[in-house]
Amino acid sequence: MSRRGFPGNSLDETLRQLTAATGRMLNIERVSLWGLTAEHASLECIDLYELSRDRHSIGITLHATRYPDYFRALERGEPIVADDAMKHPTTQAFTEDYLLMNGISALIGSPIHVDGELQGVLCVEQVGPHSAWTSVQRLFAHSVASLVSLALVQHQLHLIEEELRDANSLRQALFAGARDAILISDARTGHILDANPQAERLFGRQLQQLLGVLQSELHAAGDGLDIRQLLTLAKADAGEAVHSDVVKLDGTVIPVEIVGQEVQLEKGRKVVQGVFRPRSVDAGGD
Repeated sequence: MSRRGFPGNSLDETLRQLTAATGRMLNIERVSLWGLTAEHASLECIDLYELSRDRHSIGITLHATRYPDYFRALERGEPIVADDAMKHPTTQAFTEDYLLMNGISALIGSPIHVDGELQGVLCVEQVGPHSAWTSVQRLFAHSVASLVSLALVQHQLHLIEEELRDANSLRQALFAGARDAILISDARTGHILDANPQAERLFGRQLQQLLGVLQSELHAAGDGLDIRQLLTLAKADAGEAVHSDVVKLDGTVIPVEIVGQEVQLEKGRKVVQGVFRPRSVDAGGD
């Protein structure tokens, strides 16, 4: 599973697969995963697998104030190996309200970390007469805890990718749905890199007819406002609109006001977002 990763599986499904596989391979009655809550105040059972019933369940909560020795042991980051859970110093506090209730005699608690931070614990619990855990069982529990950490990391990466896709979709929607014409141009060369549908209508050109064109070529003769001039004027006027005239493909001259903003992308590349809004001639000259 570590080689394949967990494609197509939800996090819950993946964790259920891990607890069930652990119970079956070790022939252990109870395998559970616990998530640490905010400020490490409690552990919440996010999946308990019972081998004899082939059943998953959730919902138990263990509070740090009730079991301080156990929580401190988890914080130290080392596995808790209790051959006799009712006598082990870190687990004996569970005797009355957890161990006896569930017939648990021995347990292993393997901490789960993500990015160096404690996130929870994997518990492997023997039911019935207790016996010492073997080195193979201890190593197996540690390996499964590592797989849980891997699943959590992959889940986080998946969420980040979804958020980025959503953010890009939102930006694209805002770009395409803007009321004004917008051109995105290379800040160094002035070549147009992108344009929204309003820009296509304003300049009377399809997107493919705008891409790669120097923005200055869209302005009227004698008013070839290039990228550097646009940015200089915009900065000098503290964000005030710059007045210019642009020419449609059919030769129609349209007075506009332009607001330019420089944006730095990854790896240091800079682009200029130019917002073009038609103005009436009597709204003021250049």
